[in-house]
Amino acid sequence: MKKIQLNSPEFNRVLKNMQLENLYLSHSLQEKAIEIVNSGRKVTPTLIKEALANDKVQ
Repeated sequence: MKKIQLNSPEFNRVLKNMQLENLYLSHSLQEKAIEIVNSGRKVTPTLIKEALANDKVQ
């Protein structure tokens, strides 16, 4: 799977879909989301909570 970046079409599509639902991510949360996706690990609620609490994916 290719790596997602802040300027990738896939990530921009996600942000656009979120905007349609009146949801927004700060720049730092966008970077954390990309780090989670690019880590190659299965995305779970636990992984998301861990990343938000620790500022990184372990």
